[in-house]
Amino acid sequence: MKKTGNIIKNLLLIFVLVSIGFAFGKYSAARPQAVLPSGQKAETVNVYYMHATFRCVTCNTIEKMTKQLLESKYKKQMRDGSIIFAEVDFQKNEPMARQFDVISSCIVVARTKDGKITVFERLDKVWELMSKPEDFNAYVSSAIDKLLNPGGAK
Repeated sequence: MKKTGNIIKNLLLIFVLVSIGFAFGKYSAARPQAVLPSGQKAETVNVYYMHATFRCVTCNTIEKMTKQLLESKYKKQMRDGSIIFAEVDFQKNEPMARQFDVISSCIVVARTKDGKITVFERLDKVWELMSKPEDFNAYVSSAIDKLLNPGGAK
């Protein structure tokens, strides 16, 4: 009887150690590059509205405010393809969610060169600023303007 207890205890210990190993391995693996739309210009600024599969009224408002800003202030760049807007369900696009460390709805502004993201900024404060449209627009515009200016990125 004592022998059976030791076997079960050892099997459970092995199971726990293997589970911990898989958990650490999942998060320490290299981050895959996000999949970008084909046919983009050589260099673009992408504005991603990252959202969960289920979207609340607040999430939809953040997306709407972002689109309105892009259509009013960056109409020319949107038309010529210098700025691209995309909504991304981060629960379905896990590589992109991992690359940007997204765990909740937000906006990510990223510069791409030849289809690869070279620099990005995640804009988490959009939640706090959505009730202040002028501050929201200034916050999002600041990130976009930094990446539109080739010398503006860190």
